[in-house]
Amino acid sequence: MLPNPINSKACAFPALIYSPLLCLLLVLGLGGCTSTKVPEFEVMPDYAEVYHPLINVAELNIVRGEYADALSAYKQAFASVPTPFARDYYNAAVSAVQLQDEKQAFGYLEQLVLKGVSLPYLERQQVFDSLRTTKAWKKFERQYPKNRSKFEETLNKELRADLDELYARDAYFRLAEGGLRVHGDTIRKIETANVENLLAWIEEYGYPGEQLIGVADTLEQLPRFSIVIQRQTKARKGYDFTEILTKAVKEGRLAPQPVAYLLDQQAGKGLYGSKAFVTVNCTRCKEQEKPQRYLVEKMSEEELERINKRRAPLGLEPLDDYKKKVLFGLGNNVFKLNYDWSVVEYKVPSREAASVLLEGLTAAEPE
Repeated sequence: MLPNPINSKACAFPALIYSPLLCLLLVLGLGGCTSTKVPEFEVMPDYAEVYHPLINVAELNIVRGEYADALSAYKQAFASVPTPFARDYYNAAVSAVQLQDEKQAFGYLEQLVLKGVSLPYLERQQVFDSLRTTKAWKKFERQYPKNRSKFEETLNKELRADLDELYARDAYFRLAEGGLRVHGDTIRKIETANVENLLAWIEEYGYPGEQLIGVADTLEQLPRFSIVIQRQTKARKGYDFTEILTKAVKEGRLAPQPVAYLLDQQAGKGLYGSKAFVTVNCTRCKEQEKPQRYLVEKMSEEELERINKRRAPLGLEPLDDYKKKVLFGLGNNVFKLNYDWSVVEYKVPSREAASVLLEGLTAAEPE
């Protein structure tokens, strides 16, 4: 049984020590560079300004099938910051596979391993099947234990375990018999204690991002402890994580898309447009009465402008670009361009209920 979390306090762990070296950022001529090594920086750049806009360029090139241009943009993005994101390394590796550039593909796969992505996970990705028949893959497999050890040396395992415990505590009484109805008071106390612990760890280490706790073997979109933030809604007068999450994006500890989702969850509405599309599942509608597959919420030009204005400081692409990438990802599972929250399904029992819901929706037409 889980220990009582109500009186638990944030534990102190040895802080990770970094010794960054001064390096020269080459802004020009990066398109011809083939190195996949991560540069080091004396001054931390603002990821929202120098990194994520380039990632958007790369991803839109992928949507257009322009993989060489995508790789060029990825190289520039990776050279602009000390620690790129695993998801972006993955898409860069896939772009290299599309161009049959074996050297670059393996360079980015190695970076994924150093981020915590496991070899079994990579072996399950069909897009890399063509690489698995090569001698280079055999070498990659031989080097995996060494690279995995390098990752584990940088990983704060104790902190990762304690953060996972927040998730377990959040779920424990919710899943117990009676759930929220019976254990409501205890659950509220657990939520308060979880916030206190998370804030204490953020104060000590900064926001727990990939560089601190890895990506848990797979390319998780949000670590499980994020449920602590999701519970703190404005409607329930919860703790406002806006400042912390915004800082985490700028410092490269968290990607902007998950932040947009968490902020929308806290607000209880789509301030940042994390929900790109809607599907309506009408259980009793005849086949010809069922709504189109993907729908979007109707909004005025003024509201679209307000959403984009909120997205920009986080380094997020305009909402129209986000929707292009999500639509592409829904039909192409080779790249990772959409998120679990990008499409929301509404279930309705009848045609009448569907009609009411559809009044605020319109069809999304693929590009």
